[in-house]
Amino acid sequence: MKLKTEITNDGEEEIIIRCRAVNSDTERLQRAIANIISSSAEMMLTLGDTEYFVPYRKILFFETDGGRTTAHTADSMMYTDLKLFELEAVLPYSFMRVSKSCIINTAVICSITKNLSGASEASFTGTTKKAYISRMYYKDLIRKINETRLSK
Repeated sequence: MKLKTEITNDGEEEIIIRCRAVNSDTERLQRAIANIISSSAEMMLTLGDTEYFVPYRKILFFETDGGRTTAHTADSMMYTDLKLFELEAVLPYSFMRVSKSCIINTAVICSITKNLSGASEASFTGTTKKAYISRMYYKDLIRKINETRLSK
């Protein structure tokens, strides 16, 4: 596989992957590039009358409660007007729905406590906050973590 950078002053910046066939390596490369691009992106969240621009990489999870969508970072809770289904459409690949009321950032999970009879519990790096994972989503979450973090 060759790596080539081409500098041009016209048009929009783009990354092109040329391959004979799409395989697990090219899919992993696409996800890695998408994560790098999106990790510098920010989302507007509100707290009181103040709007904050928070990088996606600092958001641990989103949850709904009482009709409001809350974004949790390691040290605060802020709000967005978007519903979870709307967030799923705009969030980077590292985010995943893990229950009816929660979307989690799989890139910042440090441990998962599995519970066979109920919801499992995800812990995050640098905080005591926890999010709960429905049994229905557990296998898909583990699969996503394996393909994004534990790849070759």
